[in-house]
Amino acid sequence: MKPDDLERWLERQPVRPVPPEWRAEILRAAERATPLRWASPASGPARWWREWLWPCPPAWAGMAAAWLLTLVLNLTVPPAPGSAAQNSAPLTPQVVTMVIQERRLLAQLLNPLAADVAEPPKPPGLAPRSERRSLFHTA
Repeated sequence: MKPDDLERWLERQPVRPVPPEWRAEILRAAERATPLRWASPASGPARWWREWLWPCPPAWAGMAAAWLLTLVLNLTVPPAPGSAAQNSAPLTPQVVTMVIQERRLLAQLLNPLAADVAEPPKPPGLAPRSERRSLFHTA
């Protein structure tokens, strides 16, 4: 039988309704296969995180592993011998005066830029607009 012949033969067949028992059985099987996610009691609050992570679970698992590895390394590796936490000596008066002088110098270097900014133009005062009147009353 050619495909065209089969199609014509199927078009001529009468459409028979599905038996009610089959329909009920099919619907029950469909409900068991795909339960409603948010409405069914099986998907209670314990499974909300699965719905949230569903788009790409391997990516989320990899991200969690990377964070855990970073945390473990941060907690287990001792600080470097030259770190600032170990070399915190008390500040001498000379160091304090040098820091104050550096801040003053920085303020002087940055301040002229702020002082050279022009004042915003003042709005024009309310003056009679005689030019406008003459333009409209020329007729």
